[in-house]
Amino acid sequence: YLGDSRLVDACVQRLRAKVEDVPSSPTLIRTVRGVGYRLDSPQ
Repeated sequence: YLGDSRLVDACVQRLRAKVEDVPSSPTLIRTVRGVGYRLDSPQ
């Protein structure tokens, strides 16, 4: 299967839109460069 390589990014973007107060400045789902994503606890 040669699917879209940005599939995970698109799913995370949709998830951020649902759970973040300000999706453009995420505090719960953070991107860790070279690693992936990290889920932080709410402050």
